[in-house]
Amino acid sequence: MASESNENHVRQVYGEIALAYEVLFPSLHRYEDRVERFLAEAVKPGCRVLDVGCGTGLLTRGLDASVEVVGLDLAPEMIELARKGRPSGTWQEHSYHQPIPSELGHFDVVLAVGCLDFCDDLRQVLHHFGSALKPEGRMLFTVLERRQGLDGHEIHRRQVKTAGPAVWVTFPSFEETASALTTAGLLPYRYTHAPGWVHLMEQRTMYFGWWEVGRR
Repeated sequence: MASESNENHVRQVYGEIALAYEVLFPSLHRYEDRVERFLAEAVKPGCRVLDVGCGTGLLTRGLDASVEVVGLDLAPEMIELARKGRPSGTWQEHSYHQPIPSELGHFDVVLAVGCLDFCDDLRQVLHHFGSALKPEGRMLFTVLERRQGLDGHEIHRRQVKTAGPAVWVTFPSFEETASALTTAGLLPYRYTHAPGWVHLMEQRTMYFGWWEVGRR
């Protein structure tokens, strides 16, 4: 299947850059402390946090020791580094196109930042996340957003060159993402359109729709 092929390419790309990822992070991302501000508000002592597309675990590594962190990622090389960075966490390979394993339980906070760019079925994926979120929980996720007049964001799907295999990224519109949230039983609380990651080969800043949501 095309989605499986793309996912394999994504796994390969991130596996190859795993050792250099944290060095590259400042030049690859323009998150402007948005993740840190969300976590400071949403994470309480003793809560459970699901970090989807966790990479090396950089975004959740510094959370209080009382917080239980579960991280999921496609690349085993990333998972190994995340495990070393926070040995108390639970880290495993997993595709977000598949349901969150039931044995992992439910979560107070779900984080999915910079990983859904490769998602070709946003409704399905948000349903998986919503099913893993506790009734009073909060989730922060990002999508590359399709917008007319914004260079590089005007079509639904396009191929992006990397140092390894090319990968496909998707650009749902604001309306499409909002509809997917409704279908998944999720309610938006905050939204902003702001910088996300930087495509170094094209010297282009890519923009995210940043969504903070909860269960209906």
